[in-house]
Amino acid sequence: MIPNKKKYFFFPKLQLKHLLFLLFFIISILKKTFQMHFEKSFKLAVDFLKLYLYDIGDFFSIIPFLITKKRTQTKKLEKKTKRGKNDIKYLHTDVVKDSTSFKNALLFSIVDFIAQISPVVFYIVKEDQKLEVRTTNLNTIVIFNIVFIMLFSYLILHTKFYNHHLFALLIDIFCFIILTVFDFIKIYKEKEGISTMAIIYLLIKTINVILYSFSNVLAKFLILYNFFSTYGLLVAKSIFDLIFLIIFSSPFIFKKIEIKNEGSKLIFSMIADIFKEKKYYIIVICYTLISFLYNNLSLKIIDVFSPNHFAISRVLENMGVFIIDLIINGIYSEDYIAIKIIVYILLIFSTIIFNEFLVINIFNFAKNTKLFLDYEFEIENCINEEFEENEEPNSTIYNDDRKLSLINL
Repeated sequence: MIPNKKKYFFFPKLQLKHLLFLLFFIISILKKTFQMHFEKSFKLAVDFLKLYLYDIGDFFSIIPFLITKKRTQTKKLEKKTKRGKNDIKYLHTDVVKDSTSFKNALLFSIVDFIAQISPVVFYIVKEDQKLEVRTTNLNTIVIFNIVFIMLFSYLILHTKFYNHHLFALLIDIFCFIILTVFDFIKIYKEKEGISTMAIIYLLIKTINVILYSFSNVLAKFLILYNFFSTYGLLVAKSIFDLIFLIIFSSPFIFKKIEIKNEGSKLIFSMIADIFKEKKYYIIVICYTLISFLYNNLSLKIIDVFSPNHFAISRVLENMGVFIIDLIINGIYSEDYIAIKIIVYILLIFSTIIFNEFLVINIFNFAKNTKLFLDYEFEIENCINEEFEENEEPNSTIYNDDRKLSLINL
């Protein structure tokens, strides 16, 4: 029977893997809370220290990596035995893949490392100006992240985009225009004008987003085509980053930085000052563990879903930062709070449409979604079964009725 009423909204069934988004949201809030706790007093030192904490956190991934490797070791030995001793071609292909994997992992590490150090270098150069733009005044950054992940997914992973993707992108553009206006108004009020250095800072943050977006898509490529596990990729990145950090840190061993009202200090001396209070030992350890969880959950979402799905996590993370800022600084610290909340809701709405957590059955938005493609597949199976059971089924009428039933779903 054909339903009388057409349904316009569909919510695919949630699975256990969708808890990754909730876990990421919680971890990102904890990470930002710890960061804000000791960032105010040791701004430059903390920015420099975080580079090492991130690397240590990534290296902790060697623990689950070794556990996973040990569990799969027996299966790998069985597969090697089945290949045979004379499978020279297969072994040669493995060597080529290892070489390519190394280059791609190195590229992934370089891109990620440049994204990490660029704000730190900027603060070192311009520390005397005490230039800082609050994270809550950079709302548009998350939209850049969404757009560039889409672009790199199209270029690198050859992801196809359909009507519902374009509709979500239109919502993002609308939100981008609104947030851009509010961001510049807020920065202008706090800095009594927008200086050249403030614009440079915003450009650096935008470049960061582009680099991180590229690294997210490249991570998916490494997992899909170079057969990296999420743990293995983070371990490889931590080893490369350690080399980069040693090279990057070398000039600052003896170079003093001018700090306003404090004179000149070595960066490593400033880092040592952080640990004069014992509580910061606990904070640093907790922050490192949280960083480990944060990066692992990021790659796990990219692995299980896609880089475009990770955009949902980024929106939730920015919304979490917005909420934390309201709690710490009070509701009066934010202008246009109602409009910003509405914009964040629209962003969440666009990302769940884009990633098909919500399917809208109007204007062909549902046509190429996985949910409706699965429906069509089921219908074709039913038609084939009907054809096999009956010698002369009225397949044309049956097919039309089933398709019409699908539309009215």
